[in-house]
Amino acid sequence: MNTETGSQGHTVGRSGIAGRAPLAERLARLTRETALWFLESRPRLIALLIIVVVLAMAALYPSTFPTMPNAKAVLLNTTRNSIMVCGMMMLLAAGAFDLSVGSVLSLAGIVAGTLSIGLGVPGPIAALCALATGAGAGLINGLLVTRLRINPLIVTLGTMSAFLGLTQLISGSGIDRLPASLTVFGQTVLFGFQLPFWIAITVVLVSWFLMSQTAYFRQLYFIGGNAKAAKLSGIRNARVLTVAFMIMGTLAALAGVLDAARLSGADSTAGAGSELQIVTAAVLGGASLEGGEGTVLGGVLGVLFIALVQNSLLHLGVGVFWQNIVTGVVLIIAVGLDSVTHRESA
Repeated sequence: MNTETGSQGHTVGRSGIAGRAPLAERLARLTRETALWFLESRPRLIALLIIVVVLAMAALYPSTFPTMPNAKAVLLNTTRNSIMVCGMMMLLAAGAFDLSVGSVLSLAGIVAGTLSIGLGVPGPIAALCALATGAGAGLINGLLVTRLRINPLIVTLGTMSAFLGLTQLISGSGIDRLPASLTVFGQTVLFGFQLPFWIAITVVLVSWFLMSQTAYFRQLYFIGGNAKAAKLSGIRNARVLTVAFMIMGTLAALAGVLDAARLSGADSTAGAGSELQIVTAAVLGGASLEGGEGTVLGGVLGVLFIALVQNSLLHLGVGVFWQNIVTGVVLIIAVGLDSVTHRESA
């Protein structure tokens, strides 16, 4: 009896170990597959990091971070970058980019403020003139890139300096006390949020539809993937890319007008550093500097992640100047991941 019982116990023990081994292997395999699923898509990875940051900060600062006023502040601070990242995603999809967006943002705010205060132009007309200025700036960039075949980096670095100089020439340091006919676009509150927030949502949704559902804007991906093949297939590369630059300029101008209207003043350096944040958000959201990739919604996730990181640094008591350092490091990491991904897929 004892021998049989011992033999049975030994058998059961071995079967238990054998049963646990496959379970451990399945869990390890599931963990690896889940990790790969997130790593294969930067938007999914950024969405996960956003959740992690929110949960961590909510645990550390339960009385100040997970509050409606803080959530509104974060979302409102994403509005101008969310608007501009839509245009940057279009350019990056085509293998180009625009580093003059910050200067165009500042220029548009100054143009709207100068027209409304200095010349007494009604706010809506002043805003439209500012948008036209942004479209014109985009047209200049587009023509220089597509007609003269100058590298977008060189072109937009040059126009970034030129547009900033023009902004300062017009107004000096800035303009204060904008009229109510202009500030209404930035300070009107709807359903608890200021109007720029709802305008940003509209821009994002329209841009998403254009990039994902329309044949014309899908051409940007073909141009970025293989410009020569796109041209041979009948796509008018120069025209499509110029349109994308004009949209980028218009959206930067829209962000500048809304920013000035919300703050009741236009600063000649309001857009300083915006280009770095926009490119970082776009690359984090899945865009590639080599072109042919990226989605608008991914870019918005990148903007939200950067805004959350900046808000978290403020809660942690980290100085404002460190935010630029963190943004730069995040950009390097994002571009590094993009380069590694393309090398492995090549």
